[in-house]
Amino acid sequence: MDLNKKIDVVKDLFQKHLAKFTDPEMTKESYAELFTVDAIQEYPYAPKPYAKEVIGREAITEYISNVTPTAKNWNFKNLRFSATDDPEVFYVEFEGSASVIATGKQYNQVYIGRITLKENKISAYCEYWNPAWILDAFV
Repeated sequence: MDLNKKIDVVKDLFQKHLAKFTDPEMTKESYAELFTVDAIQEYPYAPKPYAKEVIGREAITEYISNVTPTAKNWNFKNLRFSATDDPEVFYVEFEGSASVIATGKQYNQVYIGRITLKENKISAYCEYWNPAWILDAFV
């Protein structure tokens, strides 16, 4: 598969991943299908009580399904995808915001994510963001 087609696959998968936050009708089953069975999500800067690592498609689906309802009006914009020398690894930079239900505060974040593909599914996703902004809004 050429690079342009691969970038299109990554964009499509990632936008479907973000849809779990923005589309309450998205089922756990359709979300799970974005990932390989042994997928891993990493959040190196996650403060407690948030997970730094979630392993396996089912665990990822459950984790994200518990995160998405903690805020409303999720919005993601300015997505920029970059290829790497490895044809299975891509980066995405984007901005996100939401209204946190428990605190009533506005959450704003800048993200950088590394997406690794395997057989046109996400096999690994590592997301970097500012933990202080999470704590300010959610705690």
